[in-house]
Amino acid sequence: MVSTIAAGPSPAASPAIAVSSRLRRLRRLRRYAWRYVSGLGAATVVVGPFLPWAATQALYGLAGLASVAAAVVGIRLHRPASARPWWLLVGAVSMATLGNVYWSVEFHLTGQRIPFGSLGDWIYLSAYPLLVASLWTMAGRGARRTGLVDSAIVTSGLAVLMWTLVIDGFLDGYPLAGARLAIAMAFPVFDLVVVAVAARLLFTGNTPPMAHLLAAVMVAALITADMVHFADTAGSVVGEVAHNPVSTAGWLLGLVFAGAASTHPSISRPTEAGPLRLRLGLGLQPGVQIVLALLGPAVTAVSLLDELTVGEAESADVLVPLVTTAVMSMLLVVRQQQFARTATARAADLAAQASTLTRALEEQRALQERLSHQTLHDPLTDLANRLLLQERLGHALSRRAGGAHGLLLLDLDGFKDVNDTLGHPVGDELLIAVAMRLGALVPDGDTLARLGGDEFAILLEETDPERTVTVATAVLEAIRQPFTVAGVELSLTTSIGLHTVRSPATVAEALRDVDLALYAAKSAGKNQVAVFTEWLRSERQDYAQTVAGLRRALKDDEFELHYQPLVDLATGGVRGVEALLRWSPPGQGPVPPSAFIPVAEQSGLIGVIGDWVLRRACTEARAWYERYGTTVSVNVAGPQLRDPGFPDTVRRVLRDTGLPPQALTLEITETDLVATTMAEADEVIARLVGIREWGVRVAIDDFGTGYSSLSYLRQLPVDILKIDRAFIPQDRGDAGFRPDDLTLTRAIVDLGASLRLTTVAEGVETAAQADMLRELNCPVVQGYHFYRPMPARDLAGVLAGSVAVAA
Repeated sequence: MVSTIAAGPSPAASPAIAVSSRLRRLRRLRRYAWRYVSGLGAATVVVGPFLPWAATQALYGLAGLASVAAAVVGIRLHRPASARPWWLLVGAVSMATLGNVYWSVEFHLTGQRIPFGSLGDWIYLSAYPLLVASLWTMAGRGARRTGLVDSAIVTSGLAVLMWTLVIDGFLDGYPLAGARLAIAMAFPVFDLVVVAVAARLLFTGNTPPMAHLLAAVMVAALITADMVHFADTAGSVVGEVAHNPVSTAGWLLGLVFAGAASTHPSISRPTEAGPLRLRLGLGLQPGVQIVLALLGPAVTAVSLLDELTVGEAESADVLVPLVTTAVMSMLLVVRQQQFARTATARAADLAAQASTLTRALEEQRALQERLSHQTLHDPLTDLANRLLLQERLGHALSRRAGGAHGLLLLDLDGFKDVNDTLGHPVGDELLIAVAMRLGALVPDGDTLARLGGDEFAILLEETDPERTVTVATAVLEAIRQPFTVAGVELSLTTSIGLHTVRSPATVAEALRDVDLALYAAKSAGKNQVAVFTEWLRSERQDYAQTVAGLRRALKDDEFELHYQPLVDLATGGVRGVEALLRWSPPGQGPVPPSAFIPVAEQSGLIGVIGDWVLRRACTEARAWYERYGTTVSVNVAGPQLRDPGFPDTVRRVLRDTGLPPQALTLEITETDLVATTMAEADEVIARLVGIREWGVRVAIDDFGTGYSSLSYLRQLPVDILKIDRAFIPQDRGDAGFRPDDLTLTRAIVDLGASLRLTTVAEGVETAAQADMLRELNCPVVQGYHFYRPMPARDLAGVLAGSVAVAA
């Protein structure tokens, strides 16, 4: 076991730790410096007023120096974007401190009060411009006009108080004249200017930063101290020193808050112009304006009453307050007008916003209605879509009355051919015409819907089966009438599925069942109405089971090929074999091809199954062709022929299996070609032509059961004509064959010969039929009389014997 001993930080890590520690201390200092300054200053303010005069003067000097030092540190710590206001504040505090030091020293030397006009007063007065500039630049350039008016109103109110409470008494009790009087009056005048600028600072911008609020408190403390000092000076004997604890506390408090404001972190936040939003409720609200409006007259009345009482009333005693009050009243009127204009503008803005909002709501409502309509309606015909049909069918089935509802599902026969030959624009016009014709047949209150493509549905609510059949018949007849679209007369038919729906059926069940009825109508030959029955549902379940079985058969290799030889009547030898698909699911008997081949075609599995048959047949036939020259025929379904990739599949299978193209015959039926559109038929023929060019032969299987047109047959790229068993005369034993029975068979054999096609007769089951076909010069036959279909393992012996017979 290896033990580990915890060690201290490595020497390399020590500098990093030290730097991190210094950064933490610096962040703490930035955050809390103003609190430290405020705490120390509070102690000074509490103690200062109660100290002896000399100690108080020393405390003034120390507090001033400490405030300057704190401000410098604060500017260095926080590095505001605009440091000018704070450096100006440093200058103002420095000059005030210097003035106080000069005044204290001179008083100590002379032992008496220094008269107005001394160097100390000039030093004091020099601090005011710096303080005004500091407060002005703090507010920035975005001062609102309303803020300027508010600050003027506050200043006017303070001027009334200052005149009445301080200046008037000072002038009466402290005789001065000339320059000394001007210097003495400069102090209260500058105080008013400072108040005005400080008020502008508060009434400008959004919520002021804390540093600005601290600066405003600083101004309030200094102005209060100045007013108290002036009042004391007016009442003191000339030469005495006025010493009042309130003024002392005020001056000390001003110095403290100057330092606190400069060290607060918010000095780095710029001031933004905007509406006033002070948490402290600062701002000239209507109640404040009323108080200010009454302040001037009230103070004037009190002052005048006092002067009249003592009998010393002078014109200035009344004139100054009245003029100031008049100015303040005028400013209040201006402010009220600003309030009114602002209110009017905001009302207009609100009205415009309300109008805009109303229009937006109306547009939104209209848009919602359009979107709702588009969601529930077909964009081409404006009929209800599948979603709206399901909604209305659901409402109908949910009614307590439990009545019957007729549901029709119809599909246009031949519409795809119109799209392929005339184009989609013509097809769209045809769909619109069909929708209009159907709309005339659907009663009000019922629903006509387009479900997509050429599929429509009609919901007849609270009806009976007879009325539903009547409407279906009318629809069938209406669609049969020709349509004229884009100058072309078009004829259509429709297949209709009909279902009478009752509760407690669900919407999904109703649509599933009517779709089964439509499928039955199309399977029965189209252009007709098929009514849903439970048998259709059972048949559909069987269909689903068969599809599942086919998928399993592909996966588990349950399919097998049997081969039925094609016999040359002239030699008796085997010319070729036809591959026939067989399916025997585990635990069941063999499933007839007629039971699963149509299901494979309908489900789309025929392509995969057909590819499997082609590959297996070519693989097994290669050895037979190489040894016996036997060819193989493979049946190809219509979906395979319509697949554009079918030629590539054939080529790939031949390449992979090594079977020569001339050893393969592809059997197709007339129905597979006729059941397609003309455009698709042309494409299929082109594919067969290409395949034949490789050497692969093509056979028409079950000839006579489909279109059987000579002109059509001449267009097809075929090599072999296989006569369906239905055209092989039945053997009547000793009675032989009637001449009429042979007429059609002879005609087909002669047709094949005239077209230079090899004719193969299917379903030959007796020797008499074989002899008859030999007499008709049919070269090749196929049937139980010669061979039954057999597995590949049994075919080798047959082929070997066939070669011996032919020899």
